[in-house]
Amino acid sequence: MLLLARVRVHMNDTLSRMPNYTCLETIERSQRLKARKRFDLVDTIRIEVALVNGKELFSWPGESSFKERDLREIAPTGAVNNGSFAILARAVFLSQAATIRFTGFEAFEGREAARYSFDIPVFRSGYHIRIGQLSGVAGQRGEFWVDKETLDLLRLDVEAVDIPSNLPMQSSTESLRYQRVPIGESTFLLPHRSELVMVDTNGNASRNAIAFSNCRQYAIESTLSFGDVPVDIPAEVPRPALPVHLPAGIVMETELTVHQRLTERTVGDTVEARVRKDVRRKGEVIVPKGAIVRGRFALNRSQQFARLGAVREVAVEWYEISFDNRSGPVSLKLETGGVFQNFDRNLNTNFLLPSASASPEMIPHRNLFYVRKEPFVLPAGMLLYWRTLDASEGGAKKP
Repeated sequence: MLLLARVRVHMNDTLSRMPNYTCLETIERSQRLKARKRFDLVDTIRIEVALVNGKELFSWPGESSFKERDLREIAPTGAVNNGSFAILARAVFLSQAATIRFTGFEAFEGREAARYSFDIPVFRSGYHIRIGQLSGVAGQRGEFWVDKETLDLLRLDVEAVDIPSNLPMQSSTESLRYQRVPIGESTFLLPHRSELVMVDTNGNASRNAIAFSNCRQYAIESTLSFGDVPVDIPAEVPRPALPVHLPAGIVMETELTVHQRLTERTVGDTVEARVRKDVRRKGEVIVPKGAIVRGRFALNRSQQFARLGAVREVAVEWYEISFDNRSGPVSLKLETGGVFQNFDRNLNTNFLLPSASASPEMIPHRNLFYVRKEPFVLPAGMLLYWRTLDASEGGAKKP
């Protein structure tokens, strides 16, 4: 009991002193059908995750700020989870919800470790599970290991129990490993990898292998200057970019600027296209030839279909357009034409749009298309047509 009290005090102090920080989170998602013995890689996602005032926030790499958004806005399909970054450890050590029991000492990766088990009942749990439009709260049980000398957390295993009957889930287990990471002038105890395995009621399994890297303190930097203005100010200060506001309903013809080998690209990686022709409205050029459109891969995963065989499901979410020292947000929907054929009409092309008769539930993103043949590439110069949408129209389907 004395050792457990010391562990609680140490972990409470360790977690409470955490600064606001951010890390790059890389998620490799795999699936295993009931009849198979191995997991097959489906896709890889890279996002930025931050702990700010006790909350997990997410953003795409390179975005200027974090938003309090649902993680499924970033990854609208497949299994995703939050809590690995900070919330699970806080539930065990910073709340009174967990009942903890000492189970013994053992060797752990060259260290002497104390091993504990814990339980968190449903009525005290904040372990939310969502599958599609269904959601519920499950209880938790698991184990953790701490270094006997430093009392640092080494490993935390969590299993969902009392899963709500409305969820088509048989089990959910997650294992997290921790290590000391330098942030600023100090070191802090952070997760560095995690593995989540979820099994549905049919016996099919999804696995997320998560790695955290490039961790740093998250703060807004500002500089105050007192004294004379420096005399070496440039004669000309670059003008700030003027805003761009595009009306909905215009069609742009674009071409990719860089060859994209899909097996080497991840969800969150940036994509760039160039406008091929002036876009006019009422005789006025509103988007000139050569304008640059920037976006990210929103989907890039392997799939297997009876009619198509092995394919890549791909979607790009565009977020910015720039030209003539002007820039602004843009929301685009993929149109037919260019290199695309409709699924219903032609199965000989490399690039296909979903069937016109497909139900909305089968279309995870409005810009979904299929790449049929290896080596699964989007060549530079690939012709794409896009229709502008209202800025308020979202990109990924929310469950």
